[in-house]
Amino acid sequence: MIEPPLPAGPHCPLSTAPLAGVGGEIHNDPEHFEVDELAAYAPSGEGTHWFVQIRKVGLNSVEVRELLAAAAGVDPRDVGMAGRKDRHAITTQWFSLPAPPVDPGEERLTLLQVAQHGQKLRMGHLAGNRFRVRITGVRHPEHLPALVDGLRAGLPNYFGAQRFGRFGLADGLRLLNHPRRRVKDPKFLASVVQSAVFNHWLGARVAAGALHTAIAGDILRKRETGGLFVCAEPDVDGPRVAAGEVDPTGPLPGPKTWAAEADAAVAEAAALDALGLTPDQRHVLGRFADGTRRVARIVPADFTAEPEGDDLVVGFTLPKGAFATVVLGYLIDPTTPFGRTVVGEGD
Repeated sequence: MIEPPLPAGPHCPLSTAPLAGVGGEIHNDPEHFEVDELAAYAPSGEGTHWFVQIRKVGLNSVEVRELLAAAAGVDPRDVGMAGRKDRHAITTQWFSLPAPPVDPGEERLTLLQVAQHGQKLRMGHLAGNRFRVRITGVRHPEHLPALVDGLRAGLPNYFGAQRFGRFGLADGLRLLNHPRRRVKDPKFLASVVQSAVFNHWLGARVAAGALHTAIAGDILRKRETGGLFVCAEPDVDGPRVAAGEVDPTGPLPGPKTWAAEADAAVAEAAALDALGLTPDQRHVLGRFADGTRRVARIVPADFTAEPEGDDLVVGFTLPKGAFATVVLGYLIDPTTPFGRTVVGEGD
């Protein structure tokens, strides 16, 4: 197997347009990175689970889950959450417990509200996230209007560094080589490999200038309904992609992934080859991950920008699964590959 390339870096261009960024940087200071989780639904007010909204600073979501479980006297595995949030941010998010929550007495954690519901909160049960981020040392605020036009067209929906962890990709590839070896979370490690494949596929597509076009055999997604279909006529579907009516999707490989056809299938096979995955390893991957499609573009909603001296405070909303660092990297320097411009991760 070839040495795996970086999951986010030189293979992940943000744009091929002749754009210049505003400059500046993001500090690993929670005060500079705020994230509010947007719930997919409100608790019903009745049931055997207690939904609790918390505010955390300097803690990641797994640490919060452990604290809530210990305080309530329940198994951490019975504590539900909709998404994982980084420690380097001020974050609000929801958890669920099978017992009334108890304040853990941790100064970095505040319980905001509690309501009962009939079911456990599951991963992915969120509408999205609202971000408010301070970019410090901005040098070219005059470039912002042109960048905002690019936001409206859509940015590549890369997985961020938070998705891979410190050793995630290496551990994921090791799992495929030694599937019988006991590991803590094989499904997560398999999903890391899927994410790397997707990033390679998307990076190649952006580099080819094809993010906003249709390719024969693409699996396209209707933005309004979420329905998928095969692109049989690029001349017909291309204008729909350019208009934002439909989006290309890329592979998160597995036995249930809807495979692309024709020219698009060649591009997806190249992404698998880029990680050097053998047929046996791909079979092992399918044991731990069903597979699906992921949309290629994200369009930040409700974008705001407030100058404060040499800083720029930006706000935007992203759908679940999208990474704020894609937007921030693009604003700071769209010519630098994703993963090389910002230090915080707050999705």
